[in-house]
This record gives sequence, C-alpha cells and structure tokens, in this order.
Amino acid sequence: MMAPRAEEKAAAPAIEVREVRKIETDRQVCLIRYSPDGNVLFGGGYDSQIRRWDLTADEPVLMEPLTGHHGWVQSMAFLPDGETLVSVDSWGQLCAWSVHDSVPDLKWHVERAHDGWIHDLAVSRDGSVLATVGRDRYVRLWSAGDGALIRQLHRHEHEPFCVAIHPDNQSVVSADLFGTLRHWSVDSAETVRELSLEKMHYYERIQDVRGVFVLQFDDTGEALICAGGQPTNTGNHQGIPTIHQIDWESFTASRSHSFGVTTDGFVFDLIRHPAGYFFAVTSGNPGAGQLLLIDPTHDEPLFKYTKMSNCHSVTLHPDGKTLVVSATNRNSQGNGAVRDKEGKYLGNSSPLHVFEILQPAESRSG
Repeated sequence: MMAPRAEEKAAAPAIEVREVRKIETDRQVCLIRYSPDGNVLFGGGYDSQIRRWDLTADEPVLMEPLTGHHGWVQSMAFLPDGETLVSVDSWGQLCAWSVHDSVPDLKWHVERAHDGWIHDLAVSRDGSVLATVGRDRYVRLWSAGDGALIRQLHRHEHEPFCVAIHPDNQSVVSADLFGTLRHWSVDSAETVRELSLEKMHYYERIQDVRGVFVLQFDDTGEALICAGGQPTNTGNHQGIPTIHQIDWESFTASRSHSFGVTTDGFVFDLIRHPAGYFFAVTSGNPGAGQLLLIDPTHDEPLFKYTKMSNCHSVTLHPDGKTLVVSATNRNSQGNGAVRDKEGKYLGNSSPLHVFEILQPAESRSG
C-alpha cells in the first residue's frame, strides 16, 4: 500500500453522505442503475426480471418489469443514447431494450450469446460495441446496434468474470478466476500482455475463490480500476476489500488499497463521482455490508457507512447528488431458518438505501 503525501491528505474533499430513505422490495435485486436522465431506477434480479421504479414523483413508484430473461440478471448498462439498456443473464442470453417509452420494447436479443452464464458486460465509450465474458471462457464483442457478433477472442485458460473496453476501442481487458488480467488486441484477437494479481485468488480443499469483481477504465483510458478483494478462506467467502489502480501504459499496479478486515469481504460494485472520488460497496460475512467513499490518493476511506447488510450494487444519479445502494434484508438466511408465525420460509429481499451527497456548504446550511 502506498502512503499518501502530506499535501494529498490536506486536499481530501470534505463531503457528508447521509441516508434519507429506504425503498423496500419483495425480491432480491443484485444490480441497480439509474437511467441516464435520472428519472427511472432499474434493478436486475435473481428472478429473471428487471424491475423499474419511477422517481419523478415524491415517492418512488414501482412500474411494470422487463421480462424475457431466463436467469439471474447480474450485469446491465445503458448505451450513450440514453434510450437503450443492454443486459445479460445466467442462461447466456444478451438483450437490448428500448426504454424511452413507458412500455419498453425488446429491440433485439441473442439467445445463446454464451454457452451458459454471462458474468459481465461492458459498453464501449462511443456506444457501438459490447463486450461479454462467460462461463464458456470466451470473450466476445457484439454490435450494439443489432447484436451481431463482431469478434470472438481466443479462449481463456481459466473462467473470466470481468471485462472492460478501452476508450480507444482497440483494446479489451478481461479478468479471470485466478486474478489474471489479460489485455487483448481487438484487431488481432490475441493477448498483448498479462498482469497477475495473485492475492485476488484463494485455493483450498479443491475450492477456488475469485477476488476480482469490478473492471473499469477512467475517462482518459490512462488507468484501469480493478476492485474486489483478497480472499482468505473458502467456506464463508471472507476476504479483505481491495482496489488496484492499474497504469495502462506500463500495465502495472500503480496504487493498491486494502480496506478493513477479512470479515468485510469484497468490493462488489464501484462508481466514480465526477469530482474524482469513488463510492464502493462491500459484502462480507456474516451479513456485513459497507458503503465507502474513497479518494484514490488516500489509504483510508473518507466516509464509511456500515448500517446495511451484504451490499451488492451502487448507482449514482446523473446530478451527482444522490446515490442508491442495493443491500440485503437483515437476518437473511438461505437455509430456511427464518420463518414467519405460520412457519413459512421468509425469502430474502433487497432494500434500496437512498443517500444524499452533501458538499460542505450544503451540510452547514442543512
């Protein structure tokens, strides 16, 4: 871990973040994203649906969900046009939705984009290309306009879980189970270089635990953010939340930050604020969840909120003043131990925690 310089510590932004409301759900929502206009909140779920909440009124209004997926919807993103949502599921389907109207249409879909689970989806900066990685160990590039296959990169030796497209559209990076980042040339479909983050993988008793959950390029393409954790055992998915900043020119980790202890788990999602800092959410064991405000030049979070359980996703409103975290209901269990008065198993749900981001002047006046 690199120690920040004294002047960097003094330059840390003074920002207050406070929870203002909670949106209850009846299912688990594993991924949430604001629409580009900020009027609708989308949530991909474990029930193959994409839920929508209208945010234009005083209180959020649940709308009709998007249906058509066959399995878990754990990755989705908007194209730059603001009117098209692309999503993938655990059955290998890739979909594009027109979401401008109140009743969205399925523009196109690829039923078997991968043979099995699609782990991640990335959109190019210009909105023309999609990249996917799946359980079949392939990295594939698609036309965002009609879903046509553009290119299939050579097969990974180990299962890839994350993918990112460089802003120049000439390079793609994928991260596999063993914490290896692979830089691909789009033109040749060949590997250009590799970086091994060995601590972002753990093996014991014929079980492998991955550590990379997020890959994102910065606006310029000069740095790649790799986030997740350093696994410490296999039984209950424990680890230390970790973020690496990868220098693109040298393809080496220029800064590395670890936050917390083994029970804090992993960074499951991360989003950059226009002011230059990051919001990250973590999920650990037992039931640990955090929202972290991170300045890349500082070793410690500038803000930490721990009154949530097992956080899965975070999304930022386009105005930069509101964010939402998808967490898990308290006392959640997967073995049927939590039951109601009639003895029926209570399924888990994902309360959506809404936060306001206050600048110092706003905080004082409030």
